[in-house]
Amino acid sequence: MAAGDARPLLGNREEIEAHIAHMKRDGRHIAPVLWRGQPAWLKLAVPQPPAWRYQLLAGAAKLLGQPAMQAVRPHGGSHGLQVEASRIRALAAAGLRTPELFDESHGWLLMSDLGQATLESLIRHAAPDERLVHWQRGADYILQAHRTGQYLSQAFARNFVWSPEAGLGAIDFEDDALAAMPLADAQTRDWLPYCFSTAIYFEDRLPQLCAAINHALAREAPAVRIGVHQALRRTAWLRMLRRMPVRLQRRDVRKTRFFGELARHCSQSSAHGRP
Repeated sequence: MAAGDARPLLGNREEIEAHIAHMKRDGRHIAPVLWRGQPAWLKLAVPQPPAWRYQLLAGAAKLLGQPAMQAVRPHGGSHGLQVEASRIRALAAAGLRTPELFDESHGWLLMSDLGQATLESLIRHAAPDERLVHWQRGADYILQAHRTGQYLSQAFARNFVWSPEAGLGAIDFEDDALAAMPLADAQTRDWLPYCFSTAIYFEDRLPQLCAAINHALAREAPAVRIGVHQALRRTAWLRMLRRMPVRLQRRDVRKTRFFGELARHCSQSSAHGRP
């Protein structure tokens, strides 16, 4: 998340409320600002998304026998912001790098800017030999969260932010997986979006990525390790998307396809020691 000269300088509640009025007029729910000279983000409450989307995903997860794969419906309004603030505080107390909450009120949060580069961007633009180094940073963050009894819920690579000075941090905590599933499933769920969002960048190195995943999972709790392996085995069929016409393989389809390819590699590598 870049900090630029165009950020408005805010220093008190009155200036925050005035800028919120501008944001609402422009139809924005998040905006970069400077809070007393420090790069920050001002985030407003948004309506809760429709329930039917999440009911469909929950039904699909049930059919697959994978409760950890269900989507968790974010809370809207001020409740959603309270959930995000609570998750940020819990992760920060556990020693994880998260945004600092500068101020908050009914309907908005003001939080620090963690850095300029997302982990997904770093992996995508790195030389092939360096991609695993970046990938491992995200895996280490997830492992650290889990060792302290925490979970992330939206562990896509785009939600990890890198700073050369401060290291890796995480953002986007609008939902609370623990409200919908046990801790082991919530932690299992963290690995799936991370693998989904990164597999495409290892198109010609999926076996190496699979080895890194297995090495990381060896440090996980048994229930989480078993849950991830089961989820990968049951999603390997997604590799069949490669048979779609190339013109139909847009980025989301390709990400899903390569996640299926990765799942197949990992399932084969664990076939002799299947959990």
